[in-house]
Parts: sequence; structure tokens; C-alpha cells
Amino acid sequence: MVLTWQTWQYNDSETSAKHFRDCLDAIPSGEEIELHVNSVGGEVGEGVTIFNLLKQKGEQGNKITAYVDGMAYSVAMDIVMAASEIHMGLGTTMFLHNPWMYCEGNAEQLRNYAEQLDALSAASRQLYLARSNGKIDEQTLQELMEKETMLDPQTCMQYGFCDVIDDFKAEEDDGEEDDDKDEIIQELRNQLFRQQEMNRMMQSAGMQAGQEPPEDPRKEAAKRIRETLMAAMAATR
Repeated sequence: MVLTWQTWQYNDSETSAKHFRDCLDAIPSGEEIELHVNSVGGEVGEGVTIFNLLKQKGEQGNKITAYVDGMAYSVAMDIVMAASEIHMGLGTTMFLHNPWMYCEGNAEQLRNYAEQLDALSAASRQLYLARSNGKIDEQTLQELMEKETMLDPQTCMQYGFCDVIDDFKAEEDDGEEDDDKDEIIQELRNQLFRQQEMNRMMQSAGMQAGQEPPEDPRKEAAKRIRETLMAAMAATR
């Protein structure tokens, strides 16, 4: 169940903690879980529950790898922190802020709501501090949350909120195509050299006998090899 803010009713949802728990229960222990996230966030209670469900699954031997495909904002960022390995792609972002709520009531009730929000903020900070493994201190983290901070992949890695930045660079040319072309050209050179040597020997033998060099059908083949070689060499310039 998840709260629909427009109607203030709880409805079934594929983003609810219950649905998430059911999906996790269907995954055997020991299998790797890929978590793909593109979310602006949602209800704190649901998100924190999903975080803890993932942590519990990790304790059962499941490696959890999270991929931020677009956005991981608010409590969606909390969920990502449960992964043992976090990837961020090009153009992706995370967003930190203190929790907030709609509320009404008298002064005493409103003060109580403020205290609840303070408690939620403190709990969220502990979650992030645990994931950062000392790369960010609590004071800096609190300032980022108070300012409502957008984080790019490099900043997330600096603070320990992601482990891998997928830059999706084009694969470098390994030179194999050029190597193949060089081998072909060298083989053509060898064939041309052998053919020229054979022609020279035949011409020499014909002249010694006082005769014209005999016609050799391989001359045409040598000519074609020469033309192919010249074309191949021109293509590599």
C-alpha cells in the first residue's frame, strides 16, 4: 500500500514496500540483484522499509548492485544506499534534503511535528554516514541536506555515495584491422617479388638460347597482383 497524496487514500502500488518485499522473497538466496532506479522519491516510511529489506537480502548472501539510470532523489537516494555497489551513468544525479510533511493542528501539535521531522533527518544522516565510510562528516552532510543539494556522479563518488561512474566511452581501436591490412599488403609484395624473379629467370634463359622469351600466362596474373598491391597501398595512405 502507498499513500496517494491527492486523495489521502492508501492504494496498491508496484512501488510500495509490500510489493517490493514480495518481489525480493521470490529471489533465491545467493543470486545477484540488479536494482535500477529512476525516481524523484516518495514517502519516507516506504522508502526506508525498502532500504532495510534490501539490506536484509544482502545479509542472506545476495549481492545487490544499484544502477542510477536517471534520478535518485529524496528517499529514492536512501534506497540506493542499501546496495553493495552503486553505479551512476552519464547525466544522472542524486538529491539530498531534509524530510518534510503537510500538517495542521495547534501550536503544540506543530511543535511535535517539527520534532518528528528532526528525528527523521537524524535517522537519514546515519544511513548516509554508514554508506560513506568516513568520506563525509555529519556536519557537512547536515549542511547539504539543509541546502537541498543536487549531486552529480563525481560528487557522489567523493562522498562515498557511489562506487562506479559508467562513462560508456567508445571502445578503443585495438589495431587488428590495420594489422590484417598490413599482412595482406606484405603477402601481395611477396607474390609480386616471386613473380618478377620468375619472369627475370625466364627472360634470361630465352636470351641465352637466342630466342624471344616465351609467352607466359602468368604475366597477366602478375599484372593483376601489381594493380591490387598499388590499390591496397593507396587505401592505407
